[in-house]
Amino acid sequence: MNLKLFITGKYTSVGWIILYLTGVYLTSRFAPLPAVEPHVGLLFPGAGEWLAPTLLNRLANSLLVLLGGILLLRINNRFSLIQKHTQLPFLFFLLLELASPTLNLLGDGNVMSVVLLFLLTLFFQSYQQERAQPAFLIMGTLALCTLFCTRFSYFIPLFLIGFFQIRYLSVKSLLGALIGFVTPFWIGIGLDLIPFEQLSLLLPDFTLVIPQTLPYDNPRFWIVVLTVLLGLFSGTMMMYTTFNEKRQIRAYNGFINLMSVYTALLLMLDYPNYTCYLPVLNAAVAMQAAFFFTNNSHRKPGVILFYLILTLYIALFVWNFLPV
Repeated sequence: MNLKLFITGKYTSVGWIILYLTGVYLTSRFAPLPAVEPHVGLLFPGAGEWLAPTLLNRLANSLLVLLGGILLLRINNRFSLIQKHTQLPFLFFLLLELASPTLNLLGDGNVMSVVLLFLLTLFFQSYQQERAQPAFLIMGTLALCTLFCTRFSYFIPLFLIGFFQIRYLSVKSLLGALIGFVTPFWIGIGLDLIPFEQLSLLLPDFTLVIPQTLPYDNPRFWIVVLTVLLGLFSGTMMMYTTFNEKRQIRAYNGFINLMSVYTALLLMLDYPNYTCYLPVLNAAVAMQAAFFFTNNSHRKPGVILFYLILTLYIALFVWNFLPV
């Protein structure tokens, strides 16, 4: 009893892609269209406004999600986070994305997850380097993305902490980060495209509202809870397992754990806009869960827990189709 079929199965990825696309189709036909509040950036409307909620929208979003899953595989294969060949990061990311109907339409969250995964590749390449270019590109990209989603700026502290974690923090990298972040706004203000006062939108604007009762009857609430718990459990096991690994591997996996916790905190602080953060959390948790289950694929408790997690997410997905 093991998970070899899911980890190294020849046609497993193809099968999961078919299941994911089938789930997106079923959601479009039978699940109620989720009400998502439109967002705007400093200059352009948010990704949720780019396309009408039609088949083209779902197709574009599905391709974006598949790209995110492929990037997770690429990151693992290139930087040896799990140190084993496995398809589980891809499979978990598709599972977590499919479970939430609000993520089946193009939105800021899915765009953000793919952008951050691209930046993660550049970030990991900067381990123990002294060049300013990676910091400039990372912060410049985050600044450019605030033109359509201001919440990209919330991830700047994450990468600054990460610079220290991967031994990249220096005067040169900080200057590169500062120049990279300021340059797009300097150009935008200089060309009168962005009013200077509008930069205040980059500051966190969290409205902390403590509800009198939790939405126990809402599957989306339980999807978030399950994902956060899966991340906490898998992340703890990841730290324990990599304790004796070389410093570089510990730094890479440590940043994935940090990204998971940081995004979960943002999600809780800004819960009314949770769809902006959930795909990023899904990506981090997908890597954490893949690490745990790949390294415990031959142990009976790990196998049982894997099928339990799979069953819970499928049940929550089906719950979305039930009448309120």
